[in-house]
Amino acid sequence: MRITQIVKALPFLPASWISSKIYQNKTQEESQIRLEKWSTLILKVLGYRLQVQGVENVPMQETIYFVSNHQGTLDPALILASSPVHLAFISKKENETMPIFGRWACNIGTIHFDRESREGNVHMLREAARELKQGKNLLVFPEGTRSMGDTMHDFKAGALLPAYLSKATIVPIALKKSYSFDIKGDKTKQLGIEYGKPIRPEEYKKMDQEDLAQQLHDWIQSRIEISPEDK
Repeated sequence: MRITQIVKALPFLPASWISSKIYQNKTQEESQIRLEKWSTLILKVLGYRLQVQGVENVPMQETIYFVSNHQGTLDPALILASSPVHLAFISKKENETMPIFGRWACNIGTIHFDRESREGNVHMLREAARELKQGKNLLVFPEGTRSMGDTMHDFKAGALLPAYLSKATIVPIALKKSYSFDIKGDKTKQLGIEYGKPIRPEEYKKMDQEDLAQQLHDWIQSRIEISPEDK
């Protein structure tokens, strides 16, 4: 995490806090639109360039369950700043109380759950499936925790169950170098995000969840290895 970057972002925090309070009374879609703009701004303020690939793969008229790797603190900003469709996240309950970010997460309809309890996990699965059936796009980080590097953790196959229950289209996302903000002294300026080809219910319904999780994991890992600087 760079001190100079934090200093640059400080003047925007009060405005973001006020905005988050105002948007508590707005619809989730209105909040998503505003937060997408904030995400684009914060990346610019922090001095990052974002290379986006594969947005043409995102089916605009289908309900999507995005499956992404999880590298660092800035992951949600990269996704919100680049996604051609509005979405909310599935996140651990601890993030709900984070200053500013926690309120924004609630405003856009993020599903927070206690991942340490069976009841919490069951609640998340049911709620995610319900919202997908209602046409709301969601994103999950199946690693469960940040990798803080280019090598991913294993995927938790159970995180894919909401897609099976709701028959949502799955779109994988590969985040590249987004952990740079968290690494002291890292001078990376170019971050990357790549949207993979959609996998529809008729393609995965007969697949074992473990096999699908491994397939998604391996594709994302292979794309991470092609860094934004190599393009």
